[in-house]
Amino acid sequence: MNMQCPLCGSSAVRCKEKVDATSLNYLYRKRLGIVNPLPVSSLEFCICENCGLGFFDPMITGSEEFYEKLQAFDWYYMATKPEYAMAQRYLPVDGNILEVGAGRGAFAHFGGRNRYIGLEFNDKAIERARSDGITLLKETVEAHALTHVAGYKVVVTFQVLEHVADPKSFLQACVDCLVPGGKLMIAVPSADGFLGQAVNSILDLPPHHVSRWSDTTLRMVAKLFDLRCVSIEHEPVARYHIKWARQVRIEAWLRRALGWGQPLVDVSVGGRVVSMTSAILARLFPVPVRHLQGHTVFACYEK
Repeated sequence: MNMQCPLCGSSAVRCKEKVDATSLNYLYRKRLGIVNPLPVSSLEFCICENCGLGFFDPMITGSEEFYEKLQAFDWYYMATKPEYAMAQRYLPVDGNILEVGAGRGAFAHFGGRNRYIGLEFNDKAIERARSDGITLLKETVEAHALTHVAGYKVVVTFQVLEHVADPKSFLQACVDCLVPGGKLMIAVPSADGFLGQAVNSILDLPPHHVSRWSDTTLRMVAKLFDLRCVSIEHEPVARYHIKWARQVRIEAWLRRALGWGQPLVDVSVGGRVVSMTSAILARLFPVPVRHLQGHTVFACYEK
């Protein structure tokens, strides 16, 4: 049986790389103290030749326990994100807003709490948001869409789509929630930015991220869901990502010079030496990275 793309349904899918899940589990344990989040020995990273989506097979998403451990880190839920400012430019002056995967509901402070509803599954995030007077509901967007067809002028989902095992169902429900002329706004990690070249970037790998989104794929979203693509915008390399972006660029150069490939995961002795060398060189030399695309890409669509 042929594999199908979870976004467009095409069977024109190729396996780009096999990933050793044992090595990935090792990195999660060493860096974040999370033990064996992947219950398989290997994964395949696939590319859809029709829509360009990158996705992992099997699409193993993180458990509730997995995300509880991640949210213990202060950096996991950011109070502000670059996509918030991008989204503000497209928000209408009135009309209600739905955020899918709201976290603690931080976007309510940008969009307006009086017209904002968020969907979230993390109980601690819901409790914190409610203490701030922000309305969060614990339900899927698919379930919400059944009772809120054409119920919102704006639907936003930031840094969520890459976590979803069924992006087609997820996006269709988001579109169903919109009134005609309403806007859908999406932010995801950019597969076209420096992050797309990073080796051992575990939070851009399963079970945290199970898909990768390029500009090509984001443009295809408009075609697949009968939307008009208003804008696709890239975050520049953020100040707090400069050293990381330098390291990624240097490591890519070293690997090319050695005639090595650019795998998603490499815990070999040689790979670790190259990674450590790249980190040292990134601190010593101001390699320019401002011309690179940053971590996040933002897309705005109109129904």
